[in-house]
Amino acid sequence: EIKILNSEKGKTPKFAFLHETSPFHAYYEDRIRFYEEGGTDEDEQKKKEEEEERLRLQKEKEEEERAEKEREAAASQKKREAARKKASAVDPVARALLGCRSKISDARRRGGT
Repeated sequence: EIKILNSEKGKTPKFAFLHETSPFHAYYEDRIRFYEEGGTDEDEQKKKEEEEERLRLQKEKEEEERAEKEREAAASQKKREAARKKASAVDPVARALLGCRSKISDARRRGGT
């Protein structure tokens, strides 16, 4: 590090991460510590794959929940539509029956009960 920092290369943006004022210096220090403690690229790859799997499972779960909500909404809409159709078919019949009932009760009242 010191050799690079003291050379012309150390003054180029390519090696700016070596300077403590660089925002990338913390990452550089972390990588040094990781490898000094025996970390390997396989460990990193395994962590990355586990994180990707976790994210994939989370996304699948969210998709399933969204699909379930859509199915529930469609079923609810279908029920409302069926109830509306049923009510529209029954309403004229109910009105006709009520009309007939009122005519019968009017006739009975006039007829002398």
